[in-house]
Amino acid sequence: MARSPEQQKMQEQALLNHIKRLERSGSDYLAVQIHLSRLIDLDRLPECLNVAQTMVARVAKTNDASLFDLFNNDLFLVYHRDSATQIDAAMKRLCRILKEDPFFASEPCAKAAFYRHFDLGDEYQEVLNRAQSLVEAREKQDAAHADKRTKPKHSPITLTDLVAVEKAITQADLSTMTSRQAVCEMDENGRPQPLFYELFTSMTSLRDTLLPGQDIFSDPWLFQYLTTKLDQRMLAWLGKNDDATLKHSFSLNINIASLLSPRFLELDEQLDRQRRNTIIIELQMQDIYADVTRYLFVREYLLDRGYRICLDGITETSLPYVNRKELGAELLKLQWSKSLRSQIEGKNRSSLRDALERVDPKRVILSRCESDDAIELGGKLGIWLFQGYYLDDLLSEKITREEASERLGAALTRHRRAAAPANMAVSS
Repeated sequence: MARSPEQQKMQEQALLNHIKRLERSGSDYLAVQIHLSRLIDLDRLPECLNVAQTMVARVAKTNDASLFDLFNNDLFLVYHRDSATQIDAAMKRLCRILKEDPFFASEPCAKAAFYRHFDLGDEYQEVLNRAQSLVEAREKQDAAHADKRTKPKHSPITLTDLVAVEKAITQADLSTMTSRQAVCEMDENGRPQPLFYELFTSMTSLRDTLLPGQDIFSDPWLFQYLTTKLDQRMLAWLGKNDDATLKHSFSLNINIASLLSPRFLELDEQLDRQRRNTIIIELQMQDIYADVTRYLFVREYLLDRGYRICLDGITETSLPYVNRKELGAELLKLQWSKSLRSQIEGKNRSSLRDALERVDPKRVILSRCESDDAIELGGKLGIWLFQGYYLDDLLSEKITREEASERLGAALTRHRRAAAPANMAVSS
């Protein structure tokens, strides 16, 4: 089934030419488009794709059908009406073999969405238009790939580069590289209401400003070391910044080692308890698990000083292994992904939903939201806090950080009261 890049490039045009040749005899032919591209495990399990392609290729050969292997991994099969029964049976076998893919658990009419039959006698124009669209889509993809190839590739960061960037960080103007992204609660009209803003250094801006042409993500350990240096610069910047927007509710994604540094203690001394109570410290789970004893010490210090803790970097895979309450965190960030819905509605939905209930969905921030699908699913699961580019696009008007701070305090207070047993007093 494997084809050279030149042969692969010709497949969409070959399909279009084949359909055009069948204009007069179309009533004798049928076609089926097999949407292998819709399989959720396609990238993770490429061997499944190879098996599926081989199966269809054998069926095509046996029935003297024309098979076209498209650029997006879909297959298009054109065959004579006499082979309809055999082809239909092959499609059903293919679905049975691939049934473990989350797509078949998440899609209500999975088979109908996985492959589509066409009668060239009645639907010739639709098939012709579809083939033409595939040619155009392939051309656009080729153009995009060509554009990427013309762009300079980033080189891995080296220790020499690291020394240079460390020095540059101490003198850099972080205001040009610092971003703010709102964490929002959805109101009754479906509009986002910012509760607080996460402050973070844009690593892309950092690279383009201080290390153009370098890949700062190539070595995870050097990258981790670099983030600790950025933490120190960010803490110093926060301590000296007189921007009123930083005086109220915000969250800070930071390394545990940085919380133990003199720079953080200096910043902490500048804050009264009321201000500390509106600051959320976001900690990566991998940083916590790297040294749990160190985290437990930091946790007690942060809680004693009045900060709130948010666990970050959690996916649907790691969620069942996270105990928010035992870790002493008030919030938890669950990363939205395209596979989250299929997992939450698939065969393993009970374990994932149980895990969500254990951490309390009202204490979860669904982050990296890129579409309304994330908001809709979050609402069904009882999640009330969202963050991501989709929310940024929805925000049509700005509110002051003072208002955001008040909303955060009020919302968390409402939430603690709602979560507390009736016979327990709720602290303010």
